[in-house]
Amino acid sequence: MKILFMGTPDIAAESLAALMEAGHEICAVFTRRDKPVGRKQILTAPPVKQLAVQHGIPVYQPRTLRDGSSDDLIRELAPDIIVV
Repeated sequence: MKILFMGTPDIAAESLAALMEAGHEICAVFTRRDKPVGRKQILTAPPVKQLAVQHGIPVYQPRTLRDGSSDDLIRELAPDIIVV
């Protein structure tokens, strides 16, 4: 099954890992943008992005999904299902 995954936190990364272990094809990942973390404000990638990059999955980090700017990209990816 061709899956487009959308998520950001640790629990979402666990779900993404479970989908990959089950043998599903992850066509891409949508997640929030990297943000500064900690006292030194070091730019840090969300857990879902880190996992996707490790497995060579394309990562998209749009500012928002509400404006419809990513709709064409999602149609182009043509997933069977979107997991949020």
